[in-house]
Amino acid sequence: MEVKFLDIVELLKRSHGTDISVYDDSFVARSLANRQSATGNLSLNDYYLLLKTNWNEGFLFLDSLHIAYSEFFRNPLTFALLEQVILPVLWARKKKEKGNELRIWSSACASGQESYSIAILLDEIRESSSEKINFRIFATDNDQGEIKKAQEGLFGPGSMKKVTLKRIQTYFVQHEETYEITGVLKNYIDFSCFDLLLDQRACPTPSIYGNFDLVLCSNLLFYYKHEFRERILEKIGKTMAPGAYLISGETEREILMKYNYQEVLEHSAIFQKKTKL
Repeated sequence: MEVKFLDIVELLKRSHGTDISVYDDSFVARSLANRQSATGNLSLNDYYLLLKTNWNEGFLFLDSLHIAYSEFFRNPLTFALLEQVILPVLWARKKKEKGNELRIWSSACASGQESYSIAILLDEIRESSSEKINFRIFATDNDQGEIKKAQEGLFGPGSMKKVTLKRIQTYFVQHEETYEITGVLKNYIDFSCFDLLLDQRACPTPSIYGNFDLVLCSNLLFYYKHEFRERILEKIGKTMAPGAYLISGETEREILMKYNYQEVLEHSAIFQKKTKL
């Protein structure tokens, strides 16, 4: 039999209970080619046979589809605008509302660098403000292993390239080549597992009702097909408070523009829902 891509999809669905058809075809094809190369430049037929006889290879292939790379303050322009404009605006809004909590959702947090970056910015605003507004960050990922890493808060030098020395001294404890997040930041964040495609709830359980002022969904959408991007954005949209902001990855800006979002500043990857006329 001549193996086709759909045969791989069906095999992994049966053997591992995972449907890879949700992912963008070109992304899956690259991952498949990488695994074929890593296992001896196997043909598609031979690689299919390997998947049938070696459960662990199926796991390795599926694991290659989970892109969990992250770093602190990853997009400098986005985080500069968050620090100087967006977060101060949200802080002032909450101050005016008197007593409401500032709520943030990091919806694909990987090992936590993005969530901790936001926590650093908000803690700095809190320290310099006369109003001690409450804020809470709900950070989720569909990979329990990544959530465990995020909760531990241990990072190598590669993650720290964009963190200033002052912030390292304030928010980290260095153990030789490892940097540990302080308890102050950990207390601001609730990490939990949540699958944007599979979970029936619109938002993570610890947040109870959503109503987020800021949602981060960075470097995730471009891995999925159109209909699944739409499902993710529809779910996120239901959780956003009026006037809330949505952060995407730099390469995902055009995707957001197709789904009734407008960028607050060109190339910033910071969006708000378009106002309906």
